[in-house]
Amino acid sequence: MKVTNKTILVTGANRGLGKALLEEALRRGAKKVYATTRGPFKHADPRVTALTLDQTDEIQIRQAANEVSDLDLLVNNAGVAHSAELIDVGVIQEHLDVNLLGPFRVTRAFSPLLKRSKGAILNILSLAAIAPVPIFAAYSISKAASHSMTQLFRAYLATHGVAVHAAFLGPVDTDMVRDIPMDKASPASVAAGIFDGLERGEEDIFPDSMAQALAEGWRRGIVKAVESQNAKYMPPETPGKDESFTRTFSVEQSPKEVFEAINDVRSWWTGDIEGSSGKLGDEFTYRYKHLHRSTQKLVEIVPDKKVVWRVSNAHLSFTKTPAEWNDTQVVFEIARKGDATEVRFTHRGLVPTFECFDACSGGWTHYIGSLKKRITTGLAQKE
Repeated sequence: MKVTNKTILVTGANRGLGKALLEEALRRGAKKVYATTRGPFKHADPRVTALTLDQTDEIQIRQAANEVSDLDLLVNNAGVAHSAELIDVGVIQEHLDVNLLGPFRVTRAFSPLLKRSKGAILNILSLAAIAPVPIFAAYSISKAASHSMTQLFRAYLATHGVAVHAAFLGPVDTDMVRDIPMDKASPASVAAGIFDGLERGEEDIFPDSMAQALAEGWRRGIVKAVESQNAKYMPPETPGKDESFTRTFSVEQSPKEVFEAINDVRSWWTGDIEGSSGKLGDEFTYRYKHLHRSTQKLVEIVPDKKVVWRVSNAHLSFTKTPAEWNDTQVVFEIARKGDATEVRFTHRGLVPTFECFDACSGGWTHYIGSLKKRITTGLAQKE
């Protein structure tokens, strides 16, 4: 990938290698660069947009994702490296939270944009991911785990046209290792080497002299061969489908009573409802103030067992993508379990990467509670 005229996001862009990557992207003609930092940040180039993002904070990540309308390249650079003994569990947990789960959270939040653009992800790793450095035990563990995560994202996202790259760095002259006596490459030279490798289409990039000494053997080695072989064994469903919003509750009433209550939509899903919801093919439109409008069509019905709505014409005015609900399905599954009836609700397609996920899952939690009260009391619920 050439970064000319591309939109890029770099995490940890205020200093060290992150700052060098930012400057190198600008030098190579990037159209726009989102620079994420945990604190205030300003840059003189108008192509740079600063975003506040602590990659251990899910809320900040979602807020940042909401600010980005399109993206071609995600650079997961932010990280920590503390010197500590191997026995220090707390330090290991900190490194895993920042260096492993941090890029995981960020990738999950921005992957919908990358799928749309057929873009790329670049994870900044280290030679310590291949062979640990004892003085940086926790860092080495976290980077090895991040390497495995990179390989998995590479396999999962390949079918979506998203390329996933890893940059294996030798020592770089940044604050993390400035006081350690060893030969170090400059951040600017490493950043240039990383983008050179990206432009050459290298899956694994070895951007500095120490790393380059390992490059050829790595690319021809058994690890890459096994990675390619294992990538064939994908699960039958993607992670996004598994993450659809789901809630389950049980009541004493019969499956028939539950089924009838679900289809009596006006008695528990409060708001303005027009249309019918009783038989296969029925449609109804739901409106709540100026915030929400959607049409639900009854596409599957198994008396006393299952109800499925397909959503269309959705408009969520509080999101940048108002039609997020389109082509999702709302599923109610009813089953007798002992002396109780279990109701499993799933909004298939409503996943954490959706901009509206927090607000919509909160709304569904409220209405599922309303449905349960309707079932147990037999009375219509009010706002």
